[in-house]
Formats: sequence, C-alpha cells, structure tokens
Amino acid sequence: MIIKISRIINCSSEHPQYPATNLLEHPPKSSWRCLKPTEVIATVIFQLVEPSCITGLDIGNYRSCIVVVEASSSSEPDKWIPIINHRFLSHDEAINSKFRDQVQIFTKRELNPDVIKIKFDRVKATCMQSANPREVFGLEFIILRTEVTLDLGLDVFGRFKLKEKKEDELDDFKVKYLQLFGKNKNYKKDLKEKITEIGLNKFDKKQEKTSIPNKRPILQQLEADALDETKPGSSYSTVKKTNSNENSKTSTVVNRTLFGDVIPSPKAIKNVDCNTSNNLKKRMYSPKNSSQHNSSVTKKVLCSLCQLDSDELCSTCNMLPEPKVTVEGITKKVVKKPKPKKEFKKLFEDISFSLSGYANPQRDEIRRKALKMGAKYIADPNITNNKCTHLICAFKNTPKFQILKGHCKIIDHKFIEECFDTKKRIPWRRFALDSKERSQPESEEEIEGLMSPISTPSIYDQETDDSN
Repeated sequence: MIIKISRIINCSSEHPQYPATNLLEHPPKSSWRCLKPTEVIATVIFQLVEPSCITGLDIGNYRSCIVVVEASSSSEPDKWIPIINHRFLSHDEAINSKFRDQVQIFTKRELNPDVIKIKFDRVKATCMQSANPREVFGLEFIILRTEVTLDLGLDVFGRFKLKEKKEDELDDFKVKYLQLFGKNKNYKKDLKEKITEIGLNKFDKKQEKTSIPNKRPILQQLEADALDETKPGSSYSTVKKTNSNENSKTSTVVNRTLFGDVIPSPKAIKNVDCNTSNNLKKRMYSPKNSSQHNSSVTKKVLCSLCQLDSDELCSTCNMLPEPKVTVEGITKKVVKKPKPKKEFKKLFEDISFSLSGYANPQRDEIRRKALKMGAKYIADPNITNNKCTHLICAFKNTPKFQILKGHCKIIDHKFIEECFDTKKRIPWRRFALDSKERSQPESEEEIEGLMSPISTPSIYDQETDDSN
C-alpha cells in the first residue's frame, strides 16, 4: 500500500520549473531539481498523512550520485533514523557526464528489520552530487510503501473452527512443573536442577545394568551348527568318520566359509586353469595315432579344402577347418595414419596473409603470432603482384574483402590464435568468414608443431598498413 504525503515541510533548494511539489503527485508529472548547478547537497522534508511503518521504497533518480532517506516522528522531529543510503552513480561517471535514468526498488528484505516496526510521520530525502558542478540534480519521484494487516475477527480456518484460547491457559509442560514449584518466581533455576537430577539418575541406572549385546541371527545359527558338529552323537560327526575312513590314504582338510561353502585348494585352481587353457586351443579331431597326426599337420599347409566354410572332416589331413570367431560388439581397430608434423616456426611457411578491419593493439598481436609460425605478411595485397593466400578479416565488405573475394581464403582472426595456442595448423574452413565455406568438406589435414615458439625478429621493425 502506498503511503500518502500531505505536504512539504521544508526544501533546501528547488528549480522554478521543477519544484518539490511535483513529488506529491502520483504518478508524478515532472521531477524535483535543485536551483543551481554548483550546489552539492539538496534536501526535502515531507509530512505524511498519518504515522505508518515504512516497509518499501521506490526511488527515481535524476543525476544524483548518492540518495539518503531518513525518517522521524513529530514527537522527536530532530531524531532522524536512516532508512536507506544508496549510491546511484560513481564519481567517474558523474565527471564524464555519463548520467542515466535509474529506478531503484527497496523491498522489505533490503531494509533494516528494526526500523520496519517503527511508525514515522516525517520523511527527509537528501541528494548529493559534488563531482560535476555543471549539472543540476534531484529526484524523479519517491514512493513510500507500507503493509496493511486486516483482522476480520474470524475464528474459522476453512471448514474447521479454531479453538478459543483462554487468558490464563498455559502449555502442559509449564503447568506440570509449575505445580511442582508453586508460584515461585525463580522456578527456572529449580526446573534446571530438577532436569539435571533426573538425567543423572537415569544414566546411573543404565550403568548399573549389565546388558549383553544382541547377536545377529546368522551368527547365532553358525554357533549352533558348530556346537552340533562337536557333539559325539551328531550326524555330522558320523559322516566325518566315514569320510575319514574312505580317504585315509589322502587325508585332506576341507576349508569352508562361515556360510558352509567349500574353499577350493590352490592345486585345484591350477588344474582348472590348465583344462580351460587346453580347451581354448585349436579344435582337433584325429581318430588315428599320434604319428598320423604329425603327418597330417604337414599336410595341413598344402590342404586347400580346410580353407572352405564347411563342418566336414578334410579327406587329406583328417582335421576340421579352423572356426571363424565372430564376436558381436567388437569392432576392428582402424589404424590411423600419423598426422604430419612440422617445426612450429615453419607451420605457416607457405602462407602469405593480410589484415583487414582490425585496429591496434589487436592488429599487431595477430600479425606477431602469424609471423612466429613462419607466415609472410603483405601490407597492400592485390590480384596481380602482391598476392596473398589468406585474408584475416574482422567483418565482411571491407575494401580488401571486396578486392580479394574469390582470389584467396578469407578467415577470422581466431584461426591464427587457435593455431598458435594449440601448436597445430588447423584446416582453414573451420574459421571461414562465409558460412557457405564452413559447410564444405575440409581440404587439408591438421599439422602438428614439433617445437615451442621460438623468438623471431621484432615485429615492430616492419611497417603496418591501415586498418581497412
């Protein structure tokens, strides 16, 4: 809700065309400005219609660097309490006349929570601007806001009726312990001592008890099984005796886990590994003796039937053809050709370039990086004599762009910077200025640089052309 302003109590300075009374109108038709440009501070004091809590502010600034809003009451008119202190413009912006119309909205979150609860009936706005003595300053508008809470006296929440509270009604916890201590004013200390006494008694009782920790059900079952195994008349002991009699020659201890699973011995693991390795060898079927098998191996080299895709035995070598293993999901490794490499100072040895549309220091920085990679700089390129292979252009339709269009590669400056940073010569079509060139396939490969940048003669010894 907007707080209404009744009148202006005092104004330190006002322009005849822009008086302070303009701030009373809502919406404001014009602004309030100080009288002379050489003034440093201008203040205006408002009288509110009724005392109210200020919970929000909307300030429209007019060329003021700092705006301070304070408030007071009619009972203590000289006791001003600050509400907001905001800087709209910096000192440098005001000196250079970089003024801009600004509106700042201050909500309940930005204000001091202690000030929000106080009711005021007077407000003072102070504007300061000492950087630029040639300009007048002031406010476009100021709007004060407050929150209104309406008590309708309803005791209904939706479809539920609220419980009526009695005047002498207290919490159950309070009532319980007030009955213990009576109407003693210092019942808080007695209550604290009582709570500590009860807590210590409970702790002592827990310490006296010798509690046995509960065992997990799996451990209880395993311990019960272990007791059954140790008994002489148990079924497990009889089975163990029979097994010991049968395997008396090879007395081996079977290792088991807590859950009864047998742990294999290392010898058994080695035997399993040997069997699996033998099974992975080449399939072979030979009904004849080993001597015939050895002779068949020599015939295998000269046999042509084994190369066919069939599951029948070969009549010459009596062997099955080698199976062709095809595993899904496994792709053949593509052998990539190694990228060509050059020394870093020779990456651009076949490039002659020119610059267009760039200004210093960016222009010299681009030229310096290209020269370090071995490129040749051409100041005034043309189609006949001074031909260049690459035109590094900032934007289209420059004079050099119109001359060299269709006669060289026109690219962006990012081509030089990317090649210099990555130590590679990247295909130029990725940085073409024309979008049609970028969509075409690349006509060259990446070339890696072998060395770090080597110092070259100073670029400032050469003359730079204009930035056309």
